[in-house]
Amino acid sequence: MINKTYALGLMSGTSCDGLDVAYCEIHPSSSNIKTKLLAFKTYSYPKELKDKILKSFNSLIYARDLCSLNFELAIFYANQVNQFIKEFDLNKDQISFIASHGQTIYHLIDPKDSETKSTLQLGDISVLSQLTQLNVIGDFRPSDIANNGQGAPLVPCPEWLLFHQTNKVLLFQNIGGISNVSVINNDPQSCFAFDNGPGNVLIDLAVKHFFNLDYDANGDIAVLGKINHSMILYLLNDNYYDLIPPKSTGREKYSINFFNQLLTLFPNVDKYDFVASVTYFTALVIANSYKQFIIQPDTKYQVYLSGGGASNSTLVNHLKKLLNPIKVYSSSKLNINPDAKEAIAFAILGYLTFNHLPGNLPSATGADKPCILGKIAYYK
Repeated sequence: MINKTYALGLMSGTSCDGLDVAYCEIHPSSSNIKTKLLAFKTYSYPKELKDKILKSFNSLIYARDLCSLNFELAIFYANQVNQFIKEFDLNKDQISFIASHGQTIYHLIDPKDSETKSTLQLGDISVLSQLTQLNVIGDFRPSDIANNGQGAPLVPCPEWLLFHQTNKVLLFQNIGGISNVSVINNDPQSCFAFDNGPGNVLIDLAVKHFFNLDYDANGDIAVLGKINHSMILYLLNDNYYDLIPPKSTGREKYSINFFNQLLTLFPNVDKYDFVASVTYFTALVIANSYKQFIIQPDTKYQVYLSGGGASNSTLVNHLKKLLNPIKVYSSSKLNINPDAKEAIAFAILGYLTFNHLPGNLPSATGADKPCILGKIAYYK
């Protein structure tokens, strides 16, 4: 393997905030991998593009719309990558590849009737490769699904490679649109991961509906409201939360239709109380999943938060109270930018694919075996 690799990791999550771009130095070190974040920036989606993405989540749209969106996203990614390279004065010849997660449109893990277990991420890698003049690795999830996995979460493998040399159990909690946790210790076969449930998705839908804002900055709206316990009890009545990991979910479950049904069932809840309630519910689902599936007596745990939800103080404070005495930190305590963590992880997944190495953790995804992930669009 190459001793030192420079790569760009691209991540766009289910919150649809925009495109995270991370420029990383990656190199192997005995049984793990070391990485250094050299530059990072988030590029917000233009409103028109974001609206198209959100529309694709929430309705049956025409095939021509998805066809167009696939290329439109790739062109947007390419423009931002080219701008990023200029902005940070990067040596393009030094960049081995771009690793692009793409924009998840649908994650179909529980198919019905004649449907097939599948997943769809848009942002065509060949278009991205040609417009940036760089090799691009993408479409990481299907290989795992083909081996009877969930196709998610994929971040546990990079997390294990980076942090497994410890005598503690580390819980890496990402709070994006969906919340997911990785349980990392020394033994990769005993590591596991799963999606807890909603992350920012219900909070974002609520503040958009009531306040015409994209998100609740710092949890400033939620902190002004009171928790509606009837709503909490209703939301908890969902079989997903009792499913034994590995398990995954997505924005297709917590859709605008789901949210509108909540509005119909609780029409008299004050707008601040509504935001407060879905914020508390998000923290409660995470904490409950720990108690049900993770926490064992006489074991030391540390929780490290990343994703947009890590910046929501109200959400984080709920989580700290619910998990006490377990300590909850930002991933920055481990020198990992909480906003950049997933983009860094996909740069590492790209590194593994580029070097013909498996990138999934079967104990996390439920796959039958480790497998090489993704496709490569070569430019050079």
